[in-house]
Amino acid sequence: MYNVRVERSAGYAGIAFVVVGIIATFLTGITPTTSASSSEITAYLAGMHVRWLIAAWLVFPALAFFLWFIVQLRAFLRLVPGEDDGLPAYMVATGIVAAVFLLIVTLIEVALGSRLAADIAPAALPTLWDLFNAGDALFLMPVAVTIFAASHSARRHGSMPAWAVYWGYFAALTCAVASISIFFRSGFFTLGGAGSLLLGGIPFAIWVILTSLILIGRPRSNV
Repeated sequence: MYNVRVERSAGYAGIAFVVVGIIATFLTGITPTTSASSSEITAYLAGMHVRWLIAAWLVFPALAFFLWFIVQLRAFLRLVPGEDDGLPAYMVATGIVAAVFLLIVTLIEVALGSRLAADIAPAALPTLWDLFNAGDALFLMPVAVTIFAASHSARRHGSMPAWAVYWGYFAALTCAVASISIFFRSGFFTLGGAGSLLLGGIPFAIWVILTSLILIGRPRSNV
């Protein structure tokens, strides 16, 4: 028999994932974009050394919450009559890819923060910083597919309200658009700029919260 408490715990995990992400974002503040000079990056990292590493460590609980959320969301989406269309499994696969991207970004983040930026070779620092910002942008690619797969499965089987499904489609689209920041070094879409957060991070966070509230308040163990 399907465990309603487990389903609800996934909803709480999704909300916890967003909360941890917000805390990490506030800890690091506004980071320099990819167009920043080595001196600007060095000054930023020197002032944020401890907070930067704390934010990196927070990826550990964030990923634990996120993976539990998508695994149980898969179970929720499969509680439907008829043939499994494979979309929930596809969602989990792309969610794991997103988690791997986030771990790679965190590895670079730790490399940047484990020693003072002034100790890193001037030629290497901008490259590491570009890799850090590019990882954030590339993370949105599998996230967009994850959201779309979950939303499309929910629409096909009526697993979620229509408003949640269409927000999922919107969030998947905006995450995909935000990922084009890899082509820009200035302006709104600059790599590491506000575009990725406003078009990618915020719609993604809202989708996780809305989906989590559905898991908490609408258990479907009787399907």
